[in-house]
Amino acid sequence: MTDKTQNLSIRLIRADYTPEKAVRSGVTLKDWARLAGAKIALGSAGGDAPRWAEFLDLAPEDKNTLRQRSSFGLVFLPVDGRWFAVSFGHGHSKIDPLSLEQDFGLRVVLNAVDHKKLRSADLSTPDANTLSRRSQTSRASERSAFEIDPERDIVRGLLGEPKDKTFATKISGGDALSLRRKIKVDDLPAACSRALKLAAADEYKEEFGWIDQIKHVREADVLAKLTGSLVQALDEALKDPSKGDDLGLAYPAIYDPDRASRVRFRGYGSSDHFPDLEISHYLDGLRSKGITSYVEGFLRKHSVEECDDDGAPSGGAWPVQDCLVYELELDGQRFTLSGGRWYRIDPDLANEVRDYFDNIEKVELPPAQAGDNEKTYNARVAAANADLLCMDVKLVKPSDASSPIEVCDFLGADGRLIHIKDKTESSRLSHLFNQGLVSAIVLKRDAPFRDRVLAEVAKQPGGGAFSTAVAASNAPFDADRHKVVFGVLTTTPEGKAPQLPFFSLISLRHAARRIADELGYKVAFSWVRKPGVGVGKKRKRAGGTTTT
Repeated sequence: MTDKTQNLSIRLIRADYTPEKAVRSGVTLKDWARLAGAKIALGSAGGDAPRWAEFLDLAPEDKNTLRQRSSFGLVFLPVDGRWFAVSFGHGHSKIDPLSLEQDFGLRVVLNAVDHKKLRSADLSTPDANTLSRRSQTSRASERSAFEIDPERDIVRGLLGEPKDKTFATKISGGDALSLRRKIKVDDLPAACSRALKLAAADEYKEEFGWIDQIKHVREADVLAKLTGSLVQALDEALKDPSKGDDLGLAYPAIYDPDRASRVRFRGYGSSDHFPDLEISHYLDGLRSKGITSYVEGFLRKHSVEECDDDGAPSGGAWPVQDCLVYELELDGQRFTLSGGRWYRIDPDLANEVRDYFDNIEKVELPPAQAGDNEKTYNARVAAANADLLCMDVKLVKPSDASSPIEVCDFLGADGRLIHIKDKTESSRLSHLFNQGLVSAIVLKRDAPFRDRVLAEVAKQPGGGAFSTAVAASNAPFDADRHKVVFGVLTTTPEGKAPQLPFFSLISLRHAARRIADELGYKVAFSWVRKPGVGVGKKRKRAGGTTTT
């Protein structure tokens, strides 16, 4: 039999699974004599008319002419003490995903690919709102062409050309390994053996060593342990209000304070609502209902809901599990929960990020009042501080952009560029840091933009006193005379240190490095403390509903 070019899809089965346990219900395996010890499953799937046939309201006889069936093949091979699954057609759909070694294909590709001949990269940038994207190039390229940020991006899959063309001519991988090569069926065990050796190698560390810094946790047994630890922490904090400093809540989506002014918790019979999203409010609410133990089911049953001043729904709603922020050490490893997903963090990276934040200059900004959010804080501070000009929502268009940007929330008479966000709007903290970076870039590189900024400044009440806070286009721009200040509102009580979520710290470090090291500005950070407030309860009275 001659070699034929074949596209192969290979998966590594977990060591604690057998082929019989790895296939889905209804799939029958039988011994396959073609290869020693192999097992095979063959069959067809489907048999129904396509959905569009229902939409067109076709007659039964016409539907019968459109019956669609698909075939599948699934071969299990014992190689080097492990089982491999080689799928054909829709064979992959017959495998239980829990039986697979995660990132097996990615590890093979990392060690086998020519790093100068990449074609595609599947990436995710974790945060309260995780961003997933695929970057592709029209020709083989180096990693830099895909704009992979080693500090923030998780690589979920890569496609490229391998260094050894006898192994494959094209290779890609995530959980599965996909390769194209000339091969005979008798060569399948050797191909699997080679893939297993590549998956265990560490050659990737020379070019892709950073890839291990942040990993999305998907192993069911590890997730079960992490969830158990989270529930235990919530239970301890519920029983003892002095505990739970390492627990937090954050919106998993962009929060619009103009749409929803308050927040409430659903799922346990409470009508209380609050101006801030705080873990203490959630736990206090449980206690008020006589709930003394926290169980895992609460994570999905209980939800966070945006509401108006009367407690009526006015925005989004999410399970509490998707809003929790928590970090812990488990079995000697560091994990963080963000946006409903768990991530394994390299301890060196965790320490580096926190050390960077600790060393950033800390400055004082005017204190907040109970119930303040970004909008109300900015308005009040602007009215009370003559040396700060409020530029909140005063948008100015850069020369080469299609949309305007916000230069800052406050412009200081001394040239400070102050950006403000509420910590409870954690999904927007990354936006805060990116906003500061974009503003710093445009101010330095776009001289006509600075003239438009000064024109906007002149329109504001008292803006004349800030006419020299930013250099005009006909004057040299000295970035060093400007300090970019990131201010974050927090209700953390005095005596306790506020904390930024891990991925917010990553975003801050990324922005601050560029602002200071590349652009030459000074960078500072400020915790803006605001007092906590009580609940607002709806109560009926003659003539309607009021809030107390």
